[in-house]
Amino acid sequence: MSTACSVHRIRNSSMPKGVFRRVLLIGQYAIKLPRWHNFTEGMRSNRWEREMWFRWRPWFQWKTLCPVIYADRFGLLVVMPRAVQPVPKDQVDALPDYHPEITAETKHEDFGLLSGAVVALDYGLPYEDSVIERRRYYQGFPGTPAVEIPRHTAGQGQVLKSNKSRQQ
Repeated sequence: MSTACSVHRIRNSSMPKGVFRRVLLIGQYAIKLPRWHNFTEGMRSNRWEREMWFRWRPWFQWKTLCPVIYADRFGLLVVMPRAVQPVPKDQVDALPDYHPEITAETKHEDFGLLSGAVVALDYGLPYEDSVIERRRYYQGFPGTPAVEIPRHTAGQGQVLKSNKSRQQ
């Protein structure tokens, strides 16, 4: 296959894309790249996912983040293991909430299965003020593991309010 055909195939593939980033799915890897028209926000999202994984996840011991295999410090790319999608909505809804909460998207399309576990695939923050606010918030919990809050009460299946509504 010629290089021109390869480039054409990549450009016309069903490459997942959000407002701020594109995701290249290559073999067992998902590679997140900033979109050109929102480059700064895409880079910031990548840097935040790097910070969440390497700084805050060990501190709070969150179990629902997709691992970051590699992320450069500038935010040009994030490499994660490729997760299986789609995940049934009821499996995503059954995930626990945490206090302090993670910054993951809440749409079930932004979750995947990795080694049988449901994980959040998108937990980047694109805006500087959001990053600053979230960093200050997390610093208010020095060395304290996150508290896991089940969304369903045992045996009754009633949905509890999310962290966001509890804090308001």
